[in-house]
Amino acid sequence: MSTTTQTSPAPTRSAAAARHGLTFGGVLRSEWIKLWSLMSTRILILLTLVATIGVGVLTAWVRYNILDSMVAGAREQGIEPSSDMLEQSMPPGSGLDLYNLPNAGLQVGILIFGALAVLFMASEYATGMIRSTMSAVPRRTPAFLAKAIILAVVSYVITTVAGAVTFLLSLPMFQGLGVDLSWSTDGVIYSVFTGGLYVAGVALIGLSLGTLLRNSAGGITVLVGIFFVIPIASGFASLVPGDFWKYVPQYIPSEAGGRFLAIGEIDAYIDPWQGGLIFLGYVLLFLVPALLVLKKRDV
Repeated sequence: MSTTTQTSPAPTRSAAAARHGLTFGGVLRSEWIKLWSLMSTRILILLTLVATIGVGVLTAWVRYNILDSMVAGAREQGIEPSSDMLEQSMPPGSGLDLYNLPNAGLQVGILIFGALAVLFMASEYATGMIRSTMSAVPRRTPAFLAKAIILAVVSYVITTVAGAVTFLLSLPMFQGLGVDLSWSTDGVIYSVFTGGLYVAGVALIGLSLGTLLRNSAGGITVLVGIFFVIPIASGFASLVPGDFWKYVPQYIPSEAGGRFLAIGEIDAYIDPWQGGLIFLGYVLLFLVPALLVLKKRDV
């Protein structure tokens, strides 16, 4: 009589992972591969960098022409323009501020990184990959946080690099105008680093919209409405009778974020630090419900 010994099958990789526990580093690496493995994503990010720099330099060139005409007009009148005179002709909030040249092309980054963030989550619902993601990470929170960290870091780094290169390329334009503009000018370094924070916040809002709506087109439409349509519509608020409505526009996300990027105080406007806190509040307003919905909703 012969006996056969049955051996249990070798543990699968998923079973081994379940025994040893899935680390957050592993989830982070997995989400990074999802984002960066697509050639289209890499090309899009590269084009975003180039477009942000290009629009920024073009905007700097427009400001240069305005200042150049001011200088030429003053010299025709026999007045040699000084740095103080030019600064007085460019009051804060006039749109001619030179310290924020690093952020001159920021709108490109806001649109593209915001849309990319929506797609990063919503596309998984469209393809059904979200089931695999949540099966691999049953607690769901680590997967969402990993996506958020990757998007925030990528958008911050690309925007910061674009801002620094934009200012570097724009600086030679203004050397002959007698404008006191350099890396040490008050607000320049601040603009380089806060622009990245602003775009990172927009990316987090985009990720939240993709999670809440589970639809790429819907999420991008809402994002565009928040950051590009509402600012235009809010301009009509000043036509409503009453002083209250004159101050409402500065509390919308784009205006609060814009004040965060600025330096100095402007009468009847919120301070930059207040704008930063308001914008952070909007980011959390979208981020927290998205995380709660993701944990409770069936995928």
